[in-house]
Amino acid sequence: MLELTLLIIMPISVGLLIAALHPIRIICKDQGSLGQEYAWKGLGFLIILFILGYCVYFYTLMLSGIQSIDTVIIIILFSGSCFVLAVMKLSLQSIKQIKKISLLERHHALHDALTNLPNRVLLNEAMTGAIATSKRSNTPLAVMLMDLNNFKEVNDTLGHYYGDRLLQSIVPVLKKSIREIDMIARLGGDEFAVILPSANLDDAKLIATRIINAMEQPFSVDQHILHIGISIGISQHPEDGTDGESLLQKADVAMYIAKRNSLGFSVYDLSRDKNSLTRLVVLGKLRTAIANNQLTPYYQPIINLKTGEIHALEVLTRWHDEELGHIPPDEFIPIAEKSGLIKQLSAWVLDTAIAQCAQWQTLNLDFILSVNLSARDMQDDSMIKELRKFLTKHAVLPSQLNIEITESSMMLESNQPHHLISKLNQLGVSVSIDDFGTGFSSLAYLKKLSTQTIKIDKSFVIDMLDDRSDEVIVRSILDIAHNLGQAVVAEGIETKESLERLKELNCRYGQGYYICKPLPAEQMFAWLQQNSKDDVDIKSKLSIVHLD
Repeated sequence: MLELTLLIIMPISVGLLIAALHPIRIICKDQGSLGQEYAWKGLGFLIILFILGYCVYFYTLMLSGIQSIDTVIIIILFSGSCFVLAVMKLSLQSIKQIKKISLLERHHALHDALTNLPNRVLLNEAMTGAIATSKRSNTPLAVMLMDLNNFKEVNDTLGHYYGDRLLQSIVPVLKKSIREIDMIARLGGDEFAVILPSANLDDAKLIATRIINAMEQPFSVDQHILHIGISIGISQHPEDGTDGESLLQKADVAMYIAKRNSLGFSVYDLSRDKNSLTRLVVLGKLRTAIANNQLTPYYQPIINLKTGEIHALEVLTRWHDEELGHIPPDEFIPIAEKSGLIKQLSAWVLDTAIAQCAQWQTLNLDFILSVNLSARDMQDDSMIKELRKFLTKHAVLPSQLNIEITESSMMLESNQPHHLISKLNQLGVSVSIDDFGTGFSSLAYLKKLSTQTIKIDKSFVIDMLDDRSDEVIVRSILDIAHNLGQAVVAEGIETKESLERLKELNCRYGQGYYICKPLPAEQMFAWLQQNSKDDVDIKSKLSIVHLD
């Protein structure tokens, strides 16, 4: 009976080894690397040799009979066959899982996490392929760039949660409005791009009109009925560009024209609006200026109106380009916000200002530096980490820094600004509400905000002596702020009479051209020396910081 069992086990062992060849065949078929393929084929060859050895051994047993030592050998060989089959199957499962994870990671790398649409990386790959096909087959190709018209208002009013939900609701509508061969991608924010293979200008216009009509429907997001429009720019290959970057840039120019003139869609035409191309040039130069430290920080003092002592210095960014000349902040800052470059710009300003503060501290000039952050900065969780990094880097105390945030960004329904203000306070950085009185001010919001200072917008201060309404607004803001324990800074003091009137109204701090216009660091230092009560001449010790 034992001999019969052992004789049965031998062919089973061979069968197990033969079964182990199947996973190897699948693995070799799926391997992309020749080195790996040959390694697995080598392993398969060894298994075949084992099979032949098992068969020869089985044949000798049939001729000579089974001895006691053969029992042990047969059990070992059977165990080995089981082991080889198990290892091959587990290897196949592991390789399949790795391949699945790799494909998933590639999908995540090439698709937008929120909408699951292709992202800019995959768009560029597809654009290269579409252009190559267009050249090879001599067929037309169009590119569309799309931007939602009222998306910022949705984010600012309801918060980013509703903005994200709205984007997810829009995607099926956009997909339904284009052809099956077209590819739509999300570039970021509320900006989308579409590649239109084999589409001439009339085809592109028809698809753009279809999208615009589809986007006129109201979208329901958690019981909020939202109306959103869309602006579309169209560029063509090869008329407007022979590479993907050029086509997207030209489509961006056309989209800007469509949005500015409420056209729905616009086809790229350089002669229609050269200012749009200038916008792209400004964006490119601004990116270079930030990277190469070509911006200049200016400083404007904030003084105690009662004592005349210098309380703080507000940091203002100025930019002079060799080709474009002076570009005012109200021109390049909106471009930075729209393009997403505002994060790098704000980081540069913080780093530069804190470095200068450290330099001045070595000269016993312990003024607070007041730095402006945008509404987009207040939606970015990484801002606190960046700020802490710069303070540590330059060994500056958080109490030496004040962050100014516009009133409109503070009044968002999103809790993110409130969260970041709380984090700033925990860090030891004070916070001011800038341009107060120009937004939709709410006493309830003002009470909840953990800010220390309110800055009255200069539009009320400049005309307060001639306009009774402006003075009433200034007085009301002062009363509200004092009752809430907030300090007040009046901006836009341009005459002695305005300064004296603000003192009568018990305004503690002020700034403006009558006191001092914004100056670069060297001139600001000279002004501080002239207006300092310190008799020690520290001018010779001046060393303005230039960041590497």
